[in-house]
Amino acid sequence: MIDPKFTEQIAKWLQSDHTSPEAIAAGAMLLLQLNRDQAMYQRIMRRKERELAFLEYKLRRFLQMRQDGQTIKDVVKLDSEITPHIQAVINAEPIPVEEKAELLPVPQPPEKDGGNEMYIRKGIRPDHDRLPEKIQALWPKNAERWKKIKQTFETLKTLTEPCDRYEHLKVLKETWYKYKDDMARYDDFRLTADTATVPDAPASGETLTPEQEKELANADSYISKNMPQLLQLVAAAKEEQFNEEQKKQLESLRSRVQQRVDVLLKYGRTLTDERREQLLSADIKVTVEPETSQENEQGQESE
Repeated sequence: MIDPKFTEQIAKWLQSDHTSPEAIAAGAMLLLQLNRDQAMYQRIMRRKERELAFLEYKLRRFLQMRQDGQTIKDVVKLDSEITPHIQAVINAEPIPVEEKAELLPVPQPPEKDGGNEMYIRKGIRPDHDRLPEKIQALWPKNAERWKKIKQTFETLKTLTEPCDRYEHLKVLKETWYKYKDDMARYDDFRLTADTATVPDAPASGETLTPEQEKELANADSYISKNMPQLLQLVAAAKEEQFNEEQKKQLESLRSRVQQRVDVLLKYGRTLTDERREQLLSADIKVTVEPETSQENEQGQESE
C-alpha cells in the first residue's frame, strides 16, 4: 500500500533546497525508509556532500515509481513477467542473412513462447512494395522499436535495484506490446486487388491514441494468456464428469475472451489463421456481424 503523504514528503524534499547537512540527512532517512539499505544510508551520512547527487537520483527514481502507483514488489513482479519473455525473443534472433532482415527475428511457435505468440519475422515480405503505404510503414517503425527493445534490455543488464530498473522496464513493456501488435498487422495483412486503403485502420481516426493502443495490447495479451485454459475447458465439456461449476467457469471465461476479441474487431485487427481456428473451436465470434437498421426491419415486416 502506497502512503500518499510519504510520497509527498519525497517530492517536497526534491523540490526544496536540500544542500545543507541536515537536509541531506533527512533525505538519507527517506531513502532508508524506502529501501532498508543500512550500508547505503551510512555511506551517504559519512560523505553527505559527495553523495548528494546519488541521493537525489535514488529518490527521483522512487518518486516516479510511487507516482505511477508501483511498489518495489510491483516492480519485481513486472520484471519477472517481462524480462524472461524478452530474453527468449532476443535469443530467438538469428544471424542476419540480409540487410533488411537484421533487426527482426524469426517467428516461434506459441508453445515456445509461454503461450504468447511472438509476432516477429525474419526478412521483409516479398510483396512489401505492393502493400498499402500504412502497412509498409509498420516495417521501419517496428525495426526502430526492435532496436529500442534490445538497447533497453542491454541497459537493464547493468542495473540491479528495482528503483533503477523500473523506468527501463516500463519502456520495455510499452515498446514490446506496440511492436507485437504492429508486427501482427504487418504479417497478417492480406493483399487483394481491392486493398487500396488499410482495412485495419481505426474507425475513429487516422492513428490510434495511446489509450486505444493500450486497450488493444491488453486485449491481445489477455487472449494469448487465457486461450490455453479456455480450450482445456472446451475439451473437458465433452466429458461426462463435466460439472456445473466447470460449466460456469467455461461460460465466464468464454464471455471475457469474447469481449477482448470484440476489441480487436472494433479496430479492424486481423487474426492469424491459428488463432481464428482456436477461437472458433471455443464458440467465439471472430467477425463483426452486420447491423440491421430498424428501418429495414420495419420494411421487411410491412412486406
